[in-house]
Amino acid sequence: MTAVGAIVLAGGRASRLGGVDKARVTVAGRPMIESVVGAARDVAGPVITVGPGGDTREDPPHSGPVAAIAAGLAGLPGAVELVVVVACDLPDLDAGTLRALVAALRRPAPGSAPRVALAVDAAGHDQYLLAAWHRRALAARLAALEASGGVGGRAVRALYDDEEVVRVPVGAPARDVDTWADLAGRGPVGLAHVGAVLRAGLTPVPAVGRAPLDAVGAVLAAPLIAADPMPRGPVSAMDGYALAGPGPWRLTGAARRAGDDSPASLAEGTAARIATGALAPRGTDRVLRHELVEARDPGSGDAAVPGDATVPGDATAPGDAVVTASAGAGGVNDLRPVGEDWPAGHALAADGTVLDAALASAALSAGVERVSVRGPVRAAVVTTGDEVLPADTPPPLPPGRIRDTVGPLLGGPAGVLARAGFEVVGPLRHCRDTAEAVDDLLGGPAADADVLVLVGATGRGVADHLRSALERVGARVVIDGVRVRPGGSQLVAELPDGRVLLALPGNPLAAVCAAATTGRALVDALTGRQRTPVTAELPGLEDVASPGRARILPARPDGTGGWRLAHRVRTAHLADLAGAPALAVVPEGEDAGTVASSGGSRSAKGSGMAQGSGGRVELVDWI
Repeated sequence: MTAVGAIVLAGGRASRLGGVDKARVTVAGRPMIESVVGAARDVAGPVITVGPGGDTREDPPHSGPVAAIAAGLAGLPGAVELVVVVACDLPDLDAGTLRALVAALRRPAPGSAPRVALAVDAAGHDQYLLAAWHRRALAARLAALEASGGVGGRAVRALYDDEEVVRVPVGAPARDVDTWADLAGRGPVGLAHVGAVLRAGLTPVPAVGRAPLDAVGAVLAAPLIAADPMPRGPVSAMDGYALAGPGPWRLTGAARRAGDDSPASLAEGTAARIATGALAPRGTDRVLRHELVEARDPGSGDAAVPGDATVPGDATAPGDAVVTASAGAGGVNDLRPVGEDWPAGHALAADGTVLDAALASAALSAGVERVSVRGPVRAAVVTTGDEVLPADTPPPLPPGRIRDTVGPLLGGPAGVLARAGFEVVGPLRHCRDTAEAVDDLLGGPAADADVLVLVGATGRGVADHLRSALERVGARVVIDGVRVRPGGSQLVAELPDGRVLLALPGNPLAAVCAAATTGRALVDALTGRQRTPVTAELPGLEDVASPGRARILPARPDGTGGWRLAHRVRTAHLADLAGAPALAVVPEGEDAGTVASSGGSRSAKGSGMAQGSGGRVELVDWI
């Protein structure tokens, strides 16, 4: 038999995945590179991985797939005659597909045998990084490219010559993962990637224009731009004196009060009393607060009384009083010029910012009449489970029945969903554990809600009809499971009427954890909300981290400014959350010492501590 080797490429920049290591992205519970290498090893003897942490690297790093293929070919033993070239981002690849490519090279053909067998995907597109080559042909093409300017930076299409190619339709196994949208509905995703998948897989709620005070709690869909400068005119920041020119100044003219827009001016060498917020008279060069000046009547030698916090009742001050600055007034000017805080056209906040009460107030100060916002995202909550009774059911309970201990907590005015950014609408409802009831819930008339939050029915047990119902109504699954404990059995789908389904696990603690993390990421995706995770340094992560999945654990203040974690919790109740105002998101075991963010694909190294010894983790306030 002809010796077969394989080159697996895993060194791209994954720019469309935000720079995340594509090879380690998990699809259907397994890192893509493991799936690809496993298929290659079933067909080939030696398998060379090219990329960070692989058997070799292209030179220089990130110089492109052709340079990577050249590096991989150099690492294969000389006895290899046929070379399988495959990218790491083909999670559906199987050994049968690779065998079909190799067989196409071995199959007799009229004239000369093909020198490369190229895979064609289900859409009829050539997949240049899924192919089998005669080694001599591959080496010759690489040598020709090297001689004509080098292999670095070359598009992989440059390797192929149509006269030497046989195309092999392979269908779904050639489907690659280039974007977060490509992961939609393809099995459990990492918790750190939930936000990115939701943003790629869902359409944001429409932007609407609202008055600032009516939009509190919504998310800006466009930058908030000041219509007016702040302040709009030159005003006094303090009760004191408006001054024109160098001192001393003769006190003259009417006192200026806040709200007085009558014409007024000061001649050089004169002064007028002024209140906080009042428009300065034309000609004012400076304002000094009352405690930094003295006003005297030259005739009597007595000091006037300028220190009142309010403007005196007399409209006109004595014309012969003289105002002088005290020794401590050097460099002080309490005159606020136009636009001191911001000019007209200034961006007060970027799109993606939550319009809180303070920002709404600033918008009013800036003369903004309407803001473009998304949300708040309206959520309707439905519980499931024939064993679940209303929370206020009096004792004794029938055998095998339980009270609803999580629905009211999720959907209350200050509940978990509200903390995540939802506006809960309508009463808490219940759905029976029958296929007909779930079909009616998903396919019935759309309620006045953007998101349907379903508690339970996410497993695959005898009473769980959710997935089959989603298929029957024609829903599109975006996330089917998250690699996290507790709360891994969760699901996000887009219903035919445009609503989004957020299906939470039935266990109370798992439901709370999923609502607090994936729920937040869902609000981010639907509104464009940008969040900065709150993080804390925690020691001993190796004691709680799990390989292959993140963990969510109750976090309690330790009394010294730090936090302590519960190492073990029960999911059937919320007793372990008592006294724990935050949930700590502990990254997957191999990533201990990094910051995990459920809001997106963002992941950053922590404080440089050794793996497993500790690091920074995200803290999520759940209530």
